[in-house]
Amino acid sequence: MKMKRSFARKPSLKPLFNSLIFGAAIGTFSFIILQRNFLWGAITGVLAFLIQSTLVYPRSLPTLYNSWSVTEKDIYYYDYSTWAKRLKAIFLPLAKKQNTVSFDDIDFYSLVVNKDKSGNKIIPHYIILRLNNGHNVILDLSWNLSKSGAPEKDVEWAVDFITNKLGQKSVKIFQV
Repeated sequence: MKMKRSFARKPSLKPLFNSLIFGAAIGTFSFIILQRNFLWGAITGVLAFLIQSTLVYPRSLPTLYNSWSVTEKDIYYYDYSTWAKRLKAIFLPLAKKQNTVSFDDIDFYSLVVNKDKSGNKIIPHYIILRLNNGHNVILDLSWNLSKSGAPEKDVEWAVDFITNKLGQKSVKIFQV
């Protein structure tokens, strides 16, 4: 049986759908405010849609939809390293395929943590994989920590599993 654990949310049509609703709402509001001028309502609606879908969502996409999974041999992740890749994920989320990195291609990894609001507890935020070719892959952990149940167990498992697979004696921890 093949082991596979998944983390965070997968890309979906939700950002595109939300952008359409936002554009329609702004267009309707402009239509009403501008004395029922259809042309200006349509223009402001389209502009609002374009701003939301091409500027606002791409900026937050790696945090909102940074799904990744791990198996015995590989780590699968979505690459959002360029703006064009982020736009493709918004407009064609079902066509976006995950990239694969083998544990053999990983030089080392680091863990980035935050302190909670009280400053008492350190919370894992994301994992940075440093590949043999010099590139970095960022794997988000924060989404799993926000779900109910015992999310710390998922994060703890991921950190332990990757550490064991790479044979790392210790993990570099960075605090933001």
